[in-house]
Amino acid sequence: MINSRKSGRPDADEAARIGEAILAAAEAAFLTSGFSKASVQAIAAAAGTSKQTVFARFGSKERLFIAVSDALLKGRFSPMPASVLPLRERLIDVAAQALDAMLDPRMVMMSSIITGEAKRFPELAQLANDDATFAGRDLMRTVIAEAVDAGELRCQNPGRAMLMLQDMVLSSPLRAAVAGQGDMDAAWRQAWVSEAVDLFLNGLRPRAV
Repeated sequence: MINSRKSGRPDADEAARIGEAILAAAEAAFLTSGFSKASVQAIAAAAGTSKQTVFARFGSKERLFIAVSDALLKGRFSPMPASVLPLRERLIDVAAQALDAMLDPRMVMMSSIITGEAKRFPELAQLANDDATFAGRDLMRTVIAEAVDAGELRCQNPGRAMLMLQDMVLSSPLRAAVAGQGDMDAAWRQAWVSEAVDLFLNGLRPRAV
């Protein structure tokens, strides 16, 4: 918990501490109680701040949830793979990082919450689908866009292609993890990612005339 200021705006260091405290309190609340039962008032109290401050910073409970997800993923990804590497290796690198990140038990729980609460809170599901800050998406999109520019891939919309590859890599393993099924060890994950990338490349590589 942090100390609340009685008046005045917090300086940069204190503002950062408040943000971190809110995210930590929100993470604990969401993972313990789910989305609907987690109280913004309780999150604010645990963070040593006010409910108004939480909404001022994050806008809504749904956006706070997405911010927690992004914070959990922050730092999980290495820098962009070297462009001198073959395209297949670059895509496998970023796709494997994305799969490992999303199979973290906390992210599995967050994904389970989104799935379970989607009908009651459609904005939450929409924000999760629209979230552009997921580092894995940015890396994957950049690798694909660079490959298109270099003539290694043929597609009109690298962003859409990224979403297709993302779904090939993540959807089935994440569903299995949410359901508590499967033993997806490192060898299994590597094989799954490699096969998904190969299917993706076979569909988008230019064909010889």
